Amino acid sequence: MKTYLRIALLFIVVAVVMAVAYAAQQVTAPESALIISERNKLYAARDQARLANDPAYVLQLRDKLRVLDYRLAISYNVENNPDAAVGLLQKLIDDEEGKSPLPRSSRSYLNEARYVAVLKDSYGLKKDEVNAGKMTAIQEELNAKAAAARKRAISEEGKHVGFSGE
Repeated sequence: MKTYLRIALLFIVVAVVMAVAYAAQQVTAPESALIISERNKLYAARDQARLANDPAYVLQLRDKLRVLDYRLAISYNVENNPDAAVGLLQKLIDDEEGKSPLPRSSRSYLNEARYVAVLKDSYGLKKDEVNAGKMTAIQEELNAKAAAARKRAISEEGKHVGFSGE
């Protein structure tokens, strides 16, 4: 066999071994690491010019980051790391409550109820039954508020279109 064929074969074998090692590393990486990587890529790819001028883009980016944070909190619970999940979920809940003078939508209440449900699971993993019980009560209250907000939105639908009496 010629020398250049041996060298080419050696490079091919080394490339295959490195590809297999990389694939094995990606498969065995914890889900939280993958989500953090995805979140960092999204944050790094944000468009600074659009952030300054496009409020819809800001809301869309914020929502995507919240979804990734929510997925990250769930993965922390799956990986039995409830302390990291609790901090992340508290931040999500505080952000969802917000300080807007406008009434909250039913979607906002339902999102917060989802965060509280995962927070309840986190407290369950920590064997903190007192806080888990509180989260159950808060979740039920949020679901009731969501239903009331949805009912209010349906009853007000169409009332503010056009001029009154015309």
